Formats: sequence, C-alpha cells, structure tokens
Amino acid sequence: EDDNDAPVAKITTSKVVQAKATQPRKGASIAAKTDRFTIQITSKRMLNDAQLFSQKMISKGYDAYIQKAVFDTDEIWYRVRVGSYDNYNSAKASADALSGELGMATWVDFVRKER
Repeated sequence: EDDNDAPVAKITTSKVVQAKATQPRKGASIAAKTDRFTIQITSKRMLNDAQLFSQKMISKGYDAYIQKAVFDTDEIWYRVRVGSYDNYNSAKASADALSGELGMATWVDFVRKER
C-alpha cells in the first residue's frame, strides 16, 4: 500500500569542487597569514571605485580596508575587505551577517600580505 502522506526526510548534499592543479585560484600566489582571517566584500579594477566602496563601509562603522592584488599577468585588482579575525568560524559568522545586511555575497579569506 502506498502512503503519499508519509513524511519524507529531506536530504541535502553539498557539492565539492576540486580546482585543477594547472590553474591555481586567482590571487592564490599572494602570500597569506594563515592564522588570520578577513572578509572580502568586493574586488574592483579601479582604485577609485574600491576607495569609494571602502569609504561607504567605513561610514557605516566597519573597519574596511583595501588590499591590492597583483596577478602574474600584471593584472591589478583592489579588494575591499573588512576585519581581522582569529578563527574562521567567527569570520564566517560576521561574513554571513554582513552579506545579509549588504544584500551581496561575501566570503572569508586569509589576511594576505601585499607584494
């Protein structure tokens, strides 16, 4: 007998994507301080755009800063980042809250050293 009203357990899966060894993630070659985490909000090609976004975040009370990322192709991006955290979990909790407030994706990364 088939009972269509029976509760069904919802199964969720997360997809893990492996990066190709021949194509490192953009900016991965920039030295990282693996004991400190930060939240990246956006990345801009123009310094002025990054400065405007950063100032907007600072005016809202965030400790925003700009990190210049130079890639092997001499391509330059200006990353707008917020905070410095001792552990991933606290950075992730703040990133999720910030993402909700801004209505845009944020992510946690290591604090990186400029080169």
